[in-house]
Amino acid sequence: MRSLLSFKHIYNSPKAKNFFAFGLILPLVIIYTTEYSFGQITYFNKRLDFNNNYDESRSILALDSGYIMANITVDSIYNYYFHIILTKLNKEGEEIIHKEYGFEGSDIFFGNPGSLLQTDTAHFFTSGTKRFFTSDWVHDQGILICYNSVFDTLWTKCYGEETAPYDTAFMIYQLKRSQNNSFIFTGLRYQNGNVNHASRIWLLKTDSLGNKLWEKFYGEGEEYFQGHSVVQTNDGGFVIGAAKFEIHATGGYVDPLIIKTDSLGNEEWRINPGNPHVDDNKVMVALAQDGNIIAGTNYGTEQHVDNRDAVVKIMKITPDGTVLWDNNYLEPQWDNFLLNITVLSNSNIIANGSYTSYYSGEEYPFIMGWILCIDSSGNQLWYKEYALLTGHMSFNDLYDVRETPDGGLIGVGMVNPTVPDTGTNDIWLMKMDSTGCLFAGCDTTVVVEETAVSQKYFKLYPNPANEYIALEYDLGYNTENPVVEIVTLSGVHTETFRLRGIRGIKIVDLRDRQTGTYIIRLTANGKTLQNEKFVKF
Repeated sequence: MRSLLSFKHIYNSPKAKNFFAFGLILPLVIIYTTEYSFGQITYFNKRLDFNNNYDESRSILALDSGYIMANITVDSIYNYYFHIILTKLNKEGEEIIHKEYGFEGSDIFFGNPGSLLQTDTAHFFTSGTKRFFTSDWVHDQGILICYNSVFDTLWTKCYGEETAPYDTAFMIYQLKRSQNNSFIFTGLRYQNGNVNHASRIWLLKTDSLGNKLWEKFYGEGEEYFQGHSVVQTNDGGFVIGAAKFEIHATGGYVDPLIIKTDSLGNEEWRINPGNPHVDDNKVMVALAQDGNIIAGTNYGTEQHVDNRDAVVKIMKITPDGTVLWDNNYLEPQWDNFLLNITVLSNSNIIANGSYTSYYSGEEYPFIMGWILCIDSSGNQLWYKEYALLTGHMSFNDLYDVRETPDGGLIGVGMVNPTVPDTGTNDIWLMKMDSTGCLFAGCDTTVVVEETAVSQKYFKLYPNPANEYIALEYDLGYNTENPVVEIVTLSGVHTETFRLRGIRGIKIVDLRDRQTGTYIIRLTANGKTLQNEKFVKF
């Protein structure tokens, strides 16, 4: 199975540096290679090639003046070691500043999205792993680097073993700013050759200058545990998005894991939301605007030896461990991987990832990217798939998607071409509007799916409509408190009304509405029963 859990497969050989070829892949055929502006929104979809060999971007920040990317590249001059690059772009995606850093005889690379952080206008931070190769293994340390506004390094801190025998690896996958200007990191600790001490989740807290305050480890038995994302809750504690798995198992061994700790890292509770019989995925966590926890992962539906089909799973959990809602989204896809989750300024939630689209037909690339948008109650708003390269064996991996100051979205990842696509493994950069469009007026490509049941409770006509639209409903005798809400595709509420009786026709006045696509959502009995799209022209 294509694993996106970690970099663990690169332990095999110091020269086996082509492990990134197994990176992410992206899905739908939305292809747009030029750039332009429409009103206040700028759109582009492009490749960036820095060293004419291997480049990818793991994280991006959106600033008022443009964007900052955290990239990985290969030094083609000195033994093909991995280096990191910080790149500043203007609003049109054009390069302004480009700084590359590496160590002689060592690799340095970033972990998951969220490896790049800005604390003020003059200070930026990246986290990841520094690796040098020993005679029989590797020496991995977590690394934190502080930069000024033009990406000159101000200081560097390493965490982990400092003296021989270098038999324990420490890797950082994500960092966040925590209270009192401190930093919190998560990743893994792995002791080489010790079955009784398989990899453990690593939670590390430092002060604002990177000095270690404390560290904790989580996991037990012969299972392998990895920390992939972290967020601080309003009670001062921390939530770790993680994964656990067994190396010796054939299927059903990758499980998502959510761990809550107090402010000192002492575990309070844990949740495993996975399918015990099918591989799932790691968990990526974020903090909702109401202070609750948003957790995104995949739920495996069917195992195919080393591969599996999976849907997207997103949960909302209180800091005390109460699950407020737990929804599965979309149809199962082959090797579907959620890679990041972000809460937007309007409280909506963006999840992004990739799946293997090779089996969908020869017109599809091998891997495509996707973005799913839901509201704060877990209702799906829109879903889109993307591919910059269309060759049947080409990869399109979408790692990170963030909100931009103009209300749109910016995404980064990696494209890996095969014939007829040309070139090298490059950075993928795309700028979208608030509904994930790569050009103005693509709303008709938005996919809206029901999140509750397949039963139809109402129908709309005419659709499209201009002045009025009729909502004909038949709810059944067990439906209580039926409420209809009308929202835009970006999640903006426009109207709410109740339905009278269990069946009837409600006429909705559209004359004062702007043209565009809307969603009518029916809720009752405490859950969403049906979503339908209509167009006002």
